[in-house]
Amino acid sequence: MRPVLIPNDCSDRMFATLWARPEEYLDPHVRAATSVWQRLPAGVVTRAIDDLRQDLASGEWDKRYGHLRTTAEYDAGLRLLTAELWRNSSAS
Repeated sequence: MRPVLIPNDCSDRMFATLWARPEEYLDPHVRAATSVWQRLPAGVVTRAIDDLRQDLASGEWDKRYGHLRTTAEYDAGLRLLTAELWRNSSAS
């Protein structure tokens, strides 16, 4: 198991890749193409987006998390699992 670090400028728009560009979550097209937003109740999405919009406008988001904008990559919890095929050489 290895961590998959997400680059700051990742072109994918899945939920875990926008950690340095929260403004993109405000775009309804971005949210519509991201499954995590589709699984949340509408009221939760509305509240989250309203809070994010307010935090971005006031500068609160950047005050708390602005360092992420200049971080090259981030461990958002994604993991790559690999396995090796094991063959029993005596079972021919």
